[in-house]
Amino acid sequence: MKILAIIISFFFILISCDDVDSKFCVLNRTNQNIYAYLTTDSSSEEARAFFIDNGRPNQTLRIYKAIKQHDSVCFPIIGNWNQISNFNGDGDIFIFSVDSIEYDKEQLKANSYHFIKKYQITRNKLNQQGWRFEIK
Repeated sequence: MKILAIIISFFFILISCDDVDSKFCVLNRTNQNIYAYLTTDSSSEEARAFFIDNGRPNQTLRIYKAIKQHDSVCFPIIGNWNQISNFNGDGDIFIFSVDSIEYDKEQLKANSYHFIKKYQITRNKLNQQGWRFEIK
Protein backbone atom coordinates (compact mmCIF):
# COMPACT_ATOMS: atom_id res chain seq x y z
CA MET A 1 0.00 0.00 0.00
CA LYS A 2 2.89 2.38 0.78
CA ILE A 3 4.36 1.79 -2.65
CA LEU A 4 1.06 2.64 -4.30
CA ALA A 5 0.80 5.85 -2.26
CA ILE A 6 4.36 6.81 -3.26
CA ILE A 7 3.63 6.14 -6.93
CA ILE A 8 0.43 8.20 -6.82
CA SER A 9 2.20 11.04 -5.00
CA PHE A 10 5.02 11.02 -7.55
CA PHE A 11 2.48 11.09 -10.38
CA PHE A 12 0.72 14.16 -8.94
CA ILE A 13 4.05 15.94 -8.41
CA LEU A 14 5.03 15.17 -11.98
CA ILE A 15 1.83 16.49 -13.56
CA SER A 16 1.73 19.58 -11.36
CA CYS A 17 5.13 20.83 -12.56
CA ASP A 18 5.12 23.84 -14.86
CA ASP A 19 6.42 23.42 -18.38
CA VAL A 20 9.78 24.90 -19.22
CA ASP A 21 10.17 26.70 -22.55
CA SER A 22 13.75 26.99 -23.76
CA LYS A 23 13.18 27.83 -27.42
CA PHE A 24 14.80 31.30 -27.19
CA CYS A 25 18.51 30.92 -27.96
CA VAL A 26 21.30 33.46 -28.30
CA LEU A 27 24.12 32.65 -30.68
CA ASN A 28 27.56 34.17 -30.08
CA ARG A 29 29.07 34.76 -33.53
CA THR A 30 32.04 36.70 -32.13
CA ASN A 31 35.60 35.50 -31.56
CA GLN A 32 35.32 36.08 -27.81
CA ASN A 33 33.50 34.49 -24.91
CA ILE A 34 30.72 36.74 -23.65
CA TYR A 35 28.24 37.18 -20.84
CA ALA A 36 24.68 37.79 -22.01
CA TYR A 37 22.04 39.32 -19.76
CA LEU A 38 18.40 39.13 -20.81
CA THR A 39 15.80 41.51 -19.36
CA THR A 40 12.61 43.44 -20.04
CA ASP A 41 14.26 46.57 -18.59
CA SER A 42 15.74 48.84 -21.27
CA SER A 43 17.91 50.73 -18.77
CA SER A 44 21.63 50.48 -19.46
CA GLU A 45 22.18 51.55 -15.88
CA GLU A 46 20.41 48.42 -14.62
CA ALA A 47 22.60 46.28 -16.89
CA ARG A 48 25.71 48.07 -15.63
CA ALA A 49 24.76 47.38 -12.02
CA PHE A 50 23.92 43.80 -12.90
CA PHE A 51 27.31 43.08 -14.48
CA ILE A 52 29.22 44.85 -11.71
CA ASP A 53 27.29 43.17 -8.87
CA ASN A 54 26.90 39.78 -10.62
CA GLY A 55 23.17 40.21 -10.55
CA ARG A 56 20.67 41.46 -8.02
CA PRO A 57 17.23 39.90 -7.76
CA ASN A 58 14.10 41.92 -8.44
CA GLN A 59 10.73 41.38 -10.09
CA THR A 60 11.91 42.04 -13.67
CA LEU A 61 12.66 39.10 -15.95
CA ARG A 62 16.43 38.70 -15.87
CA ILE A 63 18.48 35.81 -17.12
CA TYR A 64 22.27 35.73 -17.18
CA LYS A 65 24.42 33.26 -19.15
CA ALA A 66 28.00 32.80 -20.29
CA ILE A 67 28.29 31.99 -23.99
CA LYS A 68 31.54 30.73 -25.49
CA GLN A 69 32.74 32.02 -28.84
CA HIS A 70 30.85 30.55 -31.81
CA ASP A 71 28.46 28.75 -29.48
CA SER A 72 24.85 29.25 -28.44
CA VAL A 73 22.88 29.11 -25.21
CA CYS A 74 19.14 28.76 -24.76
CA PHE A 75 17.30 30.72 -22.09
CA PRO A 76 14.75 28.52 -20.31
CA ILE A 77 11.75 30.02 -18.53
CA ILE A 78 8.82 28.47 -16.75
CA GLY A 79 5.78 28.89 -18.96
CA ASN A 80 5.92 30.02 -22.56
CA TRP A 81 8.15 32.61 -24.24
CA ASN A 82 5.14 33.88 -26.22
CA GLN A 83 3.51 35.22 -23.06
CA ILE A 84 3.21 39.01 -23.10
CA SER A 85 4.53 39.18 -19.52
CA ASN A 86 7.97 38.08 -20.77
CA PHE A 87 8.28 41.33 -22.74
CA ASN A 88 7.95 44.99 -21.83
CA GLY A 89 4.84 47.05 -22.65
CA ASP A 90 6.05 47.62 -26.22
CA GLY A 91 6.62 43.91 -26.82
CA ASP A 92 10.41 44.20 -26.58
CA ILE A 93 13.09 42.31 -24.76
CA PHE A 94 16.66 43.50 -24.27
CA ILE A 95 19.95 41.65 -24.38
CA PHE A 96 23.01 43.26 -22.84
CA SER A 97 26.42 41.69 -23.30
CA VAL A 98 30.02 42.16 -22.28
CA ASP A 99 32.78 40.83 -24.48
CA SER A 100 34.65 38.76 -21.96
CA ILE A 101 33.65 36.25 -19.38
CA GLU A 102 36.61 37.41 -17.31
CA TYR A 103 36.19 41.18 -17.46
CA ASP A 104 37.80 43.61 -15.03
CA LYS A 105 35.07 44.92 -12.72
CA GLU A 106 37.00 48.11 -11.92
CA GLN A 107 37.30 48.97 -15.63
CA LEU A 108 33.63 48.17 -16.06
CA LYS A 109 32.70 50.51 -13.19
CA ALA A 110 34.80 53.32 -14.64
CA ASN A 111 33.78 53.00 -18.28
CA SER A 112 30.79 50.63 -18.48
CA TYR A 113 29.23 52.15 -21.60
CA HIS A 114 32.35 51.21 -23.53
CA PHE A 115 32.07 47.54 -22.53
CA ILE A 116 28.33 46.84 -22.45
CA LYS A 117 26.46 46.33 -25.72
CA LYS A 118 22.69 46.63 -25.89
CA TYR A 119 20.38 44.78 -28.28
CA GLN A 120 16.63 45.27 -28.55
CA ILE A 121 14.35 42.75 -30.19
CA THR A 122 10.58 42.39 -30.46
CA ARG A 123 8.54 39.29 -29.78
CA ASN A 124 7.33 39.35 -33.40
CA LYS A 125 10.90 39.47 -34.73
CA LEU A 126 11.89 36.55 -32.49
CA ASN A 127 8.96 34.55 -33.85
CA GLN A 128 10.08 35.33 -37.42
CA GLN A 129 13.67 34.29 -36.60
CA GLY A 130 12.64 31.01 -34.99
CA TRP A 131 13.47 32.35 -31.50
CA ARG A 132 17.17 32.73 -32.41
CA PHE A 133 19.17 35.93 -31.88
CA GLU A 134 22.74 36.40 -33.07
CA ILE A 135 25.36 38.55 -31.41
CA LYS A 136 27.96 39.47 -34.03
